[in-house]
Amino acid sequence: MESLIQFRNRSGKTLRGMIHRPARGRRGGVPGAVLLHGFTGNRMESHWMFVKCSRALARAGIASLRFDFSGSGESDGTFAEASLRSEIADALAAVAYLRRQRGIIRERIALIGLSLGGFIAATIARRVRAQSLILWAAPASLEELQSYVEQLARPTPGRQDLVEYNAHTISLSFLNGAGEIDPLRQIAAFRRPTLIIHGEKDETVSAAHAQRYLEAAGASVKQAVVVPGADHTFSSLAWEGEVIDRSSAWLQKYLD
Repeated sequence: MESLIQFRNRSGKTLRGMIHRPARGRRGGVPGAVLLHGFTGNRMESHWMFVKCSRALARAGIASLRFDFSGSGESDGTFAEASLRSEIADALAAVAYLRRQRGIIRERIALIGLSLGGFIAATIARRVRAQSLILWAAPASLEELQSYVEQLARPTPGRQDLVEYNAHTISLSFLNGAGEIDPLRQIAAFRRPTLIIHGEKDETVSAAHAQRYLEAAGASVKQAVVVPGADHTFSSLAWEGEVIDRSSAWLQKYLD
């Protein structure tokens, strides 16, 4: 069962998304996962990867929430207003919203994050008491992402504080304070099962970041998988299928 939903973030903006539930509920409820999309992404993600993942999780008996950060997709605001800190706040609001839903076991919530969404997931996992964490192509620090954006960004006429990137207007302050946010320190204190998946040929965030997460993770159960030949968003049916299958199996084992 899939339902369009909306909820408000801390600043009062409406965030829009979709909740996926298993076709059959269970007495006592089902576990859930929150999916966090990447920089300038949305709740569907590249080649609808988040849609496919949520449907696979539902078939496995796990509910999920995928939503648009404020300024992204169909949520309120513009991307020029967004920042790393606003996306972290949105992620916290999403976890709280899923936990309030009927039929969801609030103590059994996982996080799945792609790219910058993975950076955010690693940052908040301990804070929200997630029961499991899955990172897809997640940067352990943001220097590479910032460099990549700067290479492709173009000035916005008449605005020194904004740039154009991939048909998005981005504030130069988006990453302000990023140096004060350390997902490696946070994941070191996170003791729950952690799965890290990265593409071997990731052109945006090198696969070395996966090893940094693996070495830092405090979980006794942790695994890093490098998908041979895969790019940043796993843009082939084989790569995508491997990522979703591994993630679904992981949550069935450690969350369900």
